[in-house]
Order: sequence, then C-alpha cells, then structure tokens
Amino acid sequence: MSIVASVRLPDSLMKKIRIRARLEHRTVSNQINASLQLAVVAEENPDLPLQFVKDIFQARAEEEAGLEKPFKV
Repeated sequence: MSIVASVRLPDSLMKKIRIRARLEHRTVSNQINASLQLAVVAEENPDLPLQFVKDIFQARAEEEAGLEKPFKV
C-alpha cells in the first residue's frame, strides 16, 4: 500500500534529487523514495558505513533480477 504525501523541499535539494534521478535512470518520485529508504536504514544502523548499506540494496536488486552468483569458498 502506498500513501501519497505532499512535501516541501528546498530548491537546492530538489536540484540534487533531479540530478541523481537522471544519473540513476529513475523518476524524481522514485529517487526520493530510494533516498528515503537509504536514509532510514542508515539511521537505524549508524555503525554501518553508508556504502555498505548501498551495496546491500544493490545486491538485493541484483538477486531480484536473477543476477546473483553463488559465492564459492
């Protein structure tokens, strides 16, 4: 279930969001959603580096797309 919310953001932040959305091939709405999800997980896990959290999100996306590879020891 999704909830529609109206949020006011400073122009400078919206410019950055638009740039990242273009770089990530996302809509502005999807970029805001992705950024918020990342921020929530980062706040809940302050002991983890941000890049580690990003890598986890990327690994999950690759797994959902069927691109995972088994790890061999």
